[in-house]
Amino acid sequence: MAASRLAVANRRRRADVKRQVKSGELSLEELFDLAGREECVAQMRAYDLISALPAIGEVKAERIMRNASIAKTRRIRGLGPKQRAELFRALVR
Repeated sequence: MAASRLAVANRRRRADVKRQVKSGELSLEELFDLAGREECVAQMRAYDLISALPAIGEVKAERIMRNASIAKTRRIRGLGPKQRAELFRALVR
C-alpha cells in the first residue's frame, strides 16, 4: 500500500514538473538541477521533458532526440554530458 502511494506521489510530482516546464516557470537548466536532487524527476523520460517544452510538438521532439542521439526511452538521469550539451544547444535560445 505504501509503494502504491509513493508511485502516485511520484507521478503527480513529474506531472507538476512538466506543467512548470510547459508554462516556462522552470528552465531546462533548473530542471537538470532538480533532477540531481529529486529521484522522481530524474526518472522522467527525456522525450516527455522535451515534448512538454513550449512550441515543441511530437515531431520536433523526435527530431531533436534523433539529432542528439537519445533513445526515446532514455530517462533524464541516463543522459550523458554530450547528450545534455546537444539538448541545450537545440533548446536554449
